[in-house]
Amino acid sequence: MRTSAEERERQVLKTLVHLYIEGKEPVSSRMIEEAGNLGIRSASIRAVLNELERKGLLVKPHSSSGRIPTDLGYRTYVNQLLPGDLDEEESRAIDRALREAGEDLTQILRATAQMLSRFSRNIAIMAGPREKDSGEVISGIELYDRGGGHVLLALSLESGATRTELVDLGREVKPGVLIAASSFLAERLCGHTLQECRHELDRFLDVEPDEARSVASKVVKKGRSVFSPEQVLSFTFEGIPDALDQPEFADPERLKRLLEVIARHELFEEALEEFVDGSMGDVSLAIGRENPLAALHPFTLMATRYDLAGRTGYLGVLGPRRMRYARTLALIHGIVEHLDRLS
Repeated sequence: MRTSAEERERQVLKTLVHLYIEGKEPVSSRMIEEAGNLGIRSASIRAVLNELERKGLLVKPHSSSGRIPTDLGYRTYVNQLLPGDLDEEESRAIDRALREAGEDLTQILRATAQMLSRFSRNIAIMAGPREKDSGEVISGIELYDRGGGHVLLALSLESGATRTELVDLGREVKPGVLIAASSFLAERLCGHTLQECRHELDRFLDVEPDEARSVASKVVKKGRSVFSPEQVLSFTFEGIPDALDQPEFADPERLKRLLEVIARHELFEEALEEFVDGSMGDVSLAIGRENPLAALHPFTLMATRYDLAGRTGYLGVLGPRRMRYARTLALIHGIVEHLDRLS
């Protein structure tokens, strides 16, 4: 039985997207052929790739390279996906984590964000009703070198929330100095509340300076908005440090724009309200330029509403466009079902 042209395009696109998601590099016709099981000759694969490129589903980053999906290519691929189910082992892990969280809403949301980040391997987003942050205690501080004199300040709170700020120091910092600066900040600020740091930051950092302490002081003073009060919803972004290992987050300017949006919770809340539609538990998906905020155009955002203890919030995943779509959709649906059982 001969394969129709439409079916060949669907098979080739699906294989190319899978290869690009896993390999993180442009895909050639030879790679598709070697992936096997298509039943399509090499010359036919090349012809299909040319046609998909003509239709705007694929693009060549360089003239001599293979191809990668465009936003339209990803959208076409996603629209052809069949609904999946959450892995049984993952389901048991989520159920166990939520039971261990008990009845405390903050701990439930924290456990949910951790599970969502852990299994999606992307940035998990949890947004719930605002808690007053005057008593929020800092539990951890890390500094990450993002190149070009840029340093990412990541603040962890005892509630499980994470805050970040990308700071431009104007010069490169040696790795050993950055590690020492992180340790100094953790020693001086962990155990203090956000409110204390807002009002007494200079006193906390008032020690005899050396290179690491000078770097630490400059980072937190330039990024002191990380200690600012929350807005309407309390947001938790879990998994940011792990996400930074992915190549899509390597560009300092792109990362800076993303972190600015994450830090301005009112913007993110407005974007979610505009973007998430449908009934409770229905997952909205924006790929690349479909996203409501320009800073999110290099990424994919999946999000939905949830209801817990009579309170409504949002949960979602933010990651590269080459995301494992079927797995992430199944994960979000599965977590919403677990939260529903707690209500």
